[in-house]
Amino acid sequence: MEAPVLNTESLDNDGFLSEISNWTREMAHELARRNDLGPLTEDHWKIIEYVRDYYLKHGEGPPILKIGKATGFTAGEICSMFPCGVARGAYRLAGLPRPSGCL
Repeated sequence: MEAPVLNTESLDNDGFLSEISNWTREMAHELARRNDLGPLTEDHWKIIEYVRDYYLKHGEGPPILKIGKATGFTAGEICSMFPCGVARGAYRLAGLPRPSGCL
C-alpha cells in the first residue's frame, strides 16, 4: 500500500503546507480534493504555478489583480475557480504558507 500524499504532520492547523519545499503536484491534487475544489484543470494549474513562482521570487503571495494580469483571467474567473478565496484556494494548493491576516 502506498503512503498517503499528505499526512497531518505535512499541514499546519489551518490546512496549509508546513514546508513549501515539500510541495508536489500530487499534494495540490489532494488538497483540492480535501477542500472541495474538484479536479484541477489547466486553468487552475496556470494560476497555481504563477502563485508559486511569484512567492518564490518575492517572498509573498501575489494579489488577485497581479494573478489576473499575469494569467489573463478576470477576478471573477479566479474567484470561480477558487471559491474559498485566493489565499485559502490558490495559495494553499501552491504550497504557500498561510498569509498573515487570513481568517
